[in-house]
Amino acid sequence: MSKVVLHIGTEKTGTTSIQHFMSQNRQALLAKGIVYPNLGSRKDAHFDLVNSVHPLDNGGRHMEFLGPVTQPVDFLWNKLEECINEHPNKTIVLSAEHFSSRLREHALKYIRDFFEKLSITPQIIIYLRPQADYIESSYSTEIKAGSPKVFKKVMEQYQSQSLRYDYEQLIDLWSSFFNKDSINIIPYEKSSIGDDIRLNFLSAIGVTDLSGLDLAKAKLNKKWSNPMLEFARLANARMTHITGQQRLDFLTFAQEIIDIELKPQPSHLMTIEQYNEVMAYYESSNARMCKKYMPNRQVLFMDEVKLNPFRETVSTPFLTQFDFIKIIYTLFLKGYK
Repeated sequence: MSKVVLHIGTEKTGTTSIQHFMSQNRQALLAKGIVYPNLGSRKDAHFDLVNSVHPLDNGGRHMEFLGPVTQPVDFLWNKLEECINEHPNKTIVLSAEHFSSRLREHALKYIRDFFEKLSITPQIIIYLRPQADYIESSYSTEIKAGSPKVFKKVMEQYQSQSLRYDYEQLIDLWSSFFNKDSINIIPYEKSSIGDDIRLNFLSAIGVTDLSGLDLAKAKLNKKWSNPMLEFARLANARMTHITGQQRLDFLTFAQEIIDIELKPQPSHLMTIEQYNEVMAYYESSNARMCKKYMPNRQVLFMDEVKLNPFRETVSTPFLTQFDFIKIIYTLFLKGYK
């Protein structure tokens, strides 16, 4: 009988690296008994599989960043069933962080019923990142996507986003539909995943022989510095007429200038007080989750906080007015059009 691995995220835990690796190594993995199916228009991840059931929990809406959907709910899931039947005794691996970030009770019931019909208990893999780091990284993604939101607003909202940052509630939800013993929770920190998230994932899905696999690292999702994030936020708020590829080209050009002219160093978006506030807020729920789902682990996160400098105060600017003018002047000199 086929085995199914459902990699459900969470977001900002190396999912893009895992998905790129899995898609680039489809044939080599198949030779090792691992099937990474092509389902939908996205060839790297299974977003379309998530998108097909997304309306069940989201007022009939599909995910906003994907194209229009013309197929019925069952279409891709029927394709998945065909794939499973075509590959008996192999491991089918599905990966999309939006399984955990977007789907709720109705979609999870659909997925549970789908696998029960096939007499399959999927193994679920989920990586969890320290909430404070997750908040900072999520903010960066929002700005890259075009948001004009100030970071202060994020700090005012994080406590209300329970199913995003309260991991106990998230895992409780999934364990109410799937066997809790089939949920493999992996803290997204070096002591748990090592230096390469891809190797950790391969181990989690049972691949120990790395021969034939292309492990060259691609440049994916380059991290933006705090000055770059603030410059992009200002651009998002005031240059709404620049969209699509034109916007991306402009910000890529600006990023090159900021890196050269300002030479920004890695740093936190939060002050140390804010960082500790976030981790303290979720400390109890993290501990309860460990007790229920990871009884051999005392605390969820063991590693020391990243050594990057913290923001000095909540009013310390991410980008000074002087540096902003310097960037604009350099853009002018280089003749961006």
